[in-house]
Parts: sequence; structure tokens; C-alpha cells
Amino acid sequence: MKLYLRIFLSFWIATVMMIVVVATAADVMPLSLRVDRGPAFDPNAAEADFANLLNQSESQGHAAIGEALQSFSTKHRRHIFLFDGAGKLVTGDGTPPVLYSYLAKEALEQGNPRLERYMGFRTLFICPLRGPSGRQYAVIMTVFEPGVRLLRTRFWINIALAMLPAAIVCILLSLYITRPITRLRATAQRLASGDLSARSSPRRSARRDELGDLARDFDTMAAQIERLMTAQRRFVADVSHELGAPLTRLHLALALLRRQVDEKGSPELVRIERETDKLSNLVQQLLLLAGLEAGRYPAESLTLVSLCSLCEGIIEDANFEAAHANCVLAGTQEDVVLLGYPQLLRRAVDNILRNAIRYAPAGSTIYLNCRVDDDRHRLIIEVLDSGPGVPESMLSDIFLPFFRTSPGRESETGGTGLGLAIASEAVRLHDGTITAKNREGGGLEVRIAVPCRTASPHEGTLDLQRPSAVQRLSRASRD
Repeated sequence: MKLYLRIFLSFWIATVMMIVVVATAADVMPLSLRVDRGPAFDPNAAEADFANLLNQSESQGHAAIGEALQSFSTKHRRHIFLFDGAGKLVTGDGTPPVLYSYLAKEALEQGNPRLERYMGFRTLFICPLRGPSGRQYAVIMTVFEPGVRLLRTRFWINIALAMLPAAIVCILLSLYITRPITRLRATAQRLASGDLSARSSPRRSARRDELGDLARDFDTMAAQIERLMTAQRRFVADVSHELGAPLTRLHLALALLRRQVDEKGSPELVRIERETDKLSNLVQQLLLLAGLEAGRYPAESLTLVSLCSLCEGIIEDANFEAAHANCVLAGTQEDVVLLGYPQLLRRAVDNILRNAIRYAPAGSTIYLNCRVDDDRHRLIIEVLDSGPGVPESMLSDIFLPFFRTSPGRESETGGTGLGLAIASEAVRLHDGTITAKNREGGGLEVRIAVPCRTASPHEGTLDLQRPSAVQRLSRASRD
């Protein structure tokens, strides 16, 4: 059954249930509760009271009649209007509806008091009277009005009984609609985070309504994305692998050629060697990135890494490039030990630091800070520069392979566009996150957050906060 039919039928079922519940309650429960019961209205007693008031005050004029009726109205909390024999208002609480005048004339013609419903909402007591002087009058008093209903307990009980089935149906309908959407949203988030195997559950795909159609279309889209991404990664890995052998032969040919030229060498040969080295570096980075994206683990083993020693080695190697770019490296590093892949972590931090050096202006300072967050659960590595920064809309895209903020920017500075992508994959394999943001004073801040994990000294196992990729990598390396 389609979803719109389910919603339509649900509202009809709720309406029918409301009517049945209220009607049943009216039969089972008394018409009025004890707390709602006041003094019963007695038409004969009311007629006698009005006649007595009229006999006492008519001789004193209409003003006296009005005061007497006003006192009676205040005492009994009812609206009272007095009309003369011609149907004109003598006194009363405000201005009555026009129909009251016709009701007064009709009562004078018939000569009998009666109770009458007005517009289906109010109950009126219409009483013809004759004063001591022989003049005829008609009194119209409101016995019941809608405002009084709000003060009655029975009214609110009926409302609650009517709302109960509607609330139950609405809750069930809301859960029926929102729970599949919430779960499909979680699956979409898994797909967006890089889990290309994320699919909706077979139970949702088997539904025969619009939500089932959405789940099936989502699975089709996810499968197509997985095929395209797998084909792209396989293509990059295959091309990089095929380029490796020709490059190796090219290096050998260049070495033999160099032996045949003079010791000074030719500029053309130097240029060929430089370009060949660039191409070899690009192929190596492509192979590494393809392996990381495909989930292939590095050849090194998980081991305890001293972050302070790691950063000191990175800074020592980067000082040469920083001096060439007329930059200064600074920062603070806490002596933290964590479980990870040393070379992979080194490459991630080194790529980010070299990227900062590449775009930092001359005479500026680049900071490399390493610390542990306040709850001691995550390791924070920050690289801050004073370069031109990145447009806000591109901050999340700079970690994509071959992404450039402007055409030719990376090639002008000697980059390949793969350094930050490799850093992102390396951090991901350690269950970490990498983000970038522009600094307020200018420049870019790249931040790595990696869970702090160590080996248990007693059991020799990993002391992990939760199941992670590092756990899986550890098991794979042992196998």
C-alpha cells in the first residue's frame, strides 16, 4: 500500500476512534460529574423571583427595575434582559442580539414561560410578566452559555478521551515514517564518510511503499558509486604500477648515458634527470595513495611511537626547505607515546608541514604543535602558517587527490596535489580526523586528531577505547 494511502487511512481511523470513544464515554459515564453539578435551574422559582422583583421596583421606575435585575444577575451569574410590551429593551447586561426582541414579543403573545436553545449554543429562559400597573414585560435570562463549558471537568475529560486515540495513531504513524528515514540517513552518512559498502537493510528495501522505493534507489546509487570509485582506484593503481618498470629502465639508461658524457654533464641531461625524478616521485605517491584507499596496510608493523622524537626528525628534515624559503619553524611538542605506524604518521605530518612551507611568505614563522586534549583521549597535531589560506568553500576539498585551489598552483610550487590526500588517508587508517581552517590573522591551520592508544603492560594487548581500524590493522599484521 502506498504511503499516502496509509496516512489517509490513519487519519480516518483516528477520527472514527475519537467518535467511538467519546460516544461510549457518554453512555458509560454520567452526563454531569458531581464536581460540575450546581443548583438545578427551576423555571417556576425563577418566574416567581422575577415577578417579585417587578412588583417591588416597578413603582420606582425603570432605573429601579434595572438595579434589581442587575443584583439578581450578579448573584446567580447569569445575563438578564428586560423588554417591554412592544419588544423594546428596558434594561439588561449590555446590548442583546436582535433575535432577543423577537423572542420577547413571541413570549408575550403566547403568555407562557419556556426554555429555548439559541443558535444551538445558549439555553435561554424566556418569561412573560405583568406588573402591578398592568404593563407587560418579558424577561430573557441566559441559563447556559459556551463559556461555562470550559469550567466543567466533564468537558476536559471528553477532550482527553478524544485526543487519546488520535495521539496513539499519530505516534505510530510518525514512527512508521521517521524510523526508516532516520536509519537511511545513518546509512547515507556511512557512505559519505567513505564506507562504500553501506546499504539499506533488506527489510527496508522489501517495503512496497514510497520509503521502500527510496531505499532501493539509494542502494542502486550506492552500488553505482562503489563500482565507479573501485574502477577509478584500480585504474590509478594499474597505471602507476605499469609506469614503474619503464621509469626504472629510464633511470638505468640515464646512468649509462651520464658515463658517456663529460664530467660537467649537459644541461639537457640534468633537466631529463630532474623531470624523471619528479615522475618517479609522482608514481610512488600514486601507488601509496591507491594502496591506502584500497585498504592495503603498509609494510611496517604497529609499534609504539614517541611523538616528540617523530616531530624532531620531521623538523630536522624540513629545516633545509624552510631555510631555502626564508622561513622559521617553531612550536611545542608534548612527549606522548601512542600505537601506530611510524612511517605513515611521519609522512602525514611531513606532507602537511612541507605544504605549509611551500606557501608561507618569506620571513614568516610556521608552527608545529603537538599536544593531548583535555580529556587525554586524543592526540592533537597542528600546523599553522601565514600563507594566503584557502577559500572557505574549498577547505574540505584540499584533501582530495590532485585538487588545486587555482589552475597550475601546485605545479608552479613543485607540488603534485597528492600530499594532503595521502595525509588524509594515513590519518583515517589511524581512526583519526584531519581538518583545515583559515586563521583569523591570515594563513591556514591544519589539525590532526588521533586517538591515544597504547599497549597494555600486563596483557600485551591493545588498550582501545572502541573497535577501530587500528584494531583491524593489528590483527592483519599478526596474521
